[in-house]
Amino acid sequence: MSISHDAVASFFQKFAASSNSKDTPAEISHFANVFVAAGPSGSALVKVEDFEKVLPKRRQLLEASGLVHTSLKSFDVTASTDRHVVVNNTWEMNFETQTHGKVTIPVSATFTIDMASDTPKVLVYLAHQDILQILRDRGMLAVI
Repeated sequence: MSISHDAVASFFQKFAASSNSKDTPAEISHFANVFVAAGPSGSALVKVEDFEKVLPKRRQLLEASGLVHTSLKSFDVTASTDRHVVVNNTWEMNFETQTHGKVTIPVSATFTIDMASDTPKVLVYLAHQDILQILRDRGMLAVI
């Protein structure tokens, strides 16, 4: 039995809502107690309690850089077992600044999600781009 498209859609709907809510406990609730975070600059095992400490600072930096809203644009399940899914997903990060006006930056990621319980958990978060580097390159990264 494979995991339904609707179950994955439900996870991402909740994930996106908590990401935009500025509710740190809701946002971290989507991650396993220990997960792999990876991207263009490397990878690390992250304890969720450490993630909880840095997430508000990251959010503050992005908001100071003009982030208004992040929207899920698409997702595609690329692998599935009875318990896990690997999902490629694309997002739009919408910024608004006095200098740059309205700017939409597309980003993508790959998640491995444990779907075994009523509260699915991200086991691997692989960012395809470094949003902070993109903002830096565009002269949009705030200094706080």
